Amino acid sequence: MINLEKNNINLLIDFDSTIIQTETIEEIVNIALKKNPDREHILKKISDLTNKAMNGEIDFPEALEKRLELLNSNRKHIKETTNLLKNKLSLSIKKNEDFIKSISNRCFIISGGFKEVIYPIVKQFNIKYENVYANEFIYQNNNIVSINKTNELSNNLGKVLIAKNIPGNNIIIGDGYTDYEVKKEKAAIKFIQYAENINRKKLNKHADIIAFNFNEIIDFINNLTL
Repeated sequence: MINLEKNNINLLIDFDSTIIQTETIEEIVNIALKKNPDREHILKKISDLTNKAMNGEIDFPEALEKRLELLNSNRKHIKETTNLLKNKLSLSIKKNEDFIKSISNRCFIISGGFKEVIYPIVKQFNIKYENVYANEFIYQNNNIVSINKTNELSNNLGKVLIAKNIPGNNIIIGDGYTDYEVKKEKAAIKFIQYAENINRKKLNKHADIIAFNFNEIIDFINNLTL
């Protein structure tokens, strides 16, 4: 395999629908609104907003703000969601746990999701806390009232801004338009569209490769010439 260290290659990896099989915010809603009679209606609204953002049809900050408005959640719900998602790792990610551990110092998680949820899950792959970039909740009386809007990832091109501060030959891996933007804005040399859980076909034309499992990523990197 190509030596990531020697060739200064970093893997910038999305979280929702990439590391895990699902979308964090939808799982939070499932838990937070378990007894709410409008749960299915709210979940559908959130899912539609997620898909529009991931397909590049609406701005990510707009989608995030609208989804948070629908969210009625607290610290307890976040802890429950985190515990649930530990059992919802993408199957081929889980199967390649030892490999990911072996290259963990070259792995960076860049996500529009939430660091409080993400780090407890990715730390099992030996990914360092400081290598996880994600949004941060703001609480009041243990209830989520907002997110930290000074965080780059709450804004347009947030992933691009983060990636540009990670020196090296960056390869972005993810399922959404915000991942493609990292290559589009020249903060990554390759965009791997990750389709193990969902194949957003509008993105296919932008991908250097569409990977349906993590083994295909390993093969792609093995055959990479810089």
